[in-house]
Amino acid sequence: MAKQQVNISISREHRKQFPQVVRALKKAGVEVDQQLKTIGVVSGTINDENLADLQNIEGVANVEQARSFQIAPPESDVQ
Repeated sequence: MAKQQVNISISREHRKQFPQVVRALKKAGVEVDQQLKTIGVVSGTINDENLADLQNIEGVANVEQARSFQIAPPESDVQ
């Protein structure tokens, strides 16, 4: 079972209920890493099979899979 790193945006209308939305995300299987209440974002990880369920949580505006990248070391031929 693979895990995905996600960033979840909380709708402006639900920012006052931020703690309740975070609880709902945890109940849905999100392992919360960060809660950025002032901008309405929660980041964490979730199993692939539960990813689609996050859109159905009241207060969730957007779910985005986190992207990562890595650059080659300075001594590498690829730059």
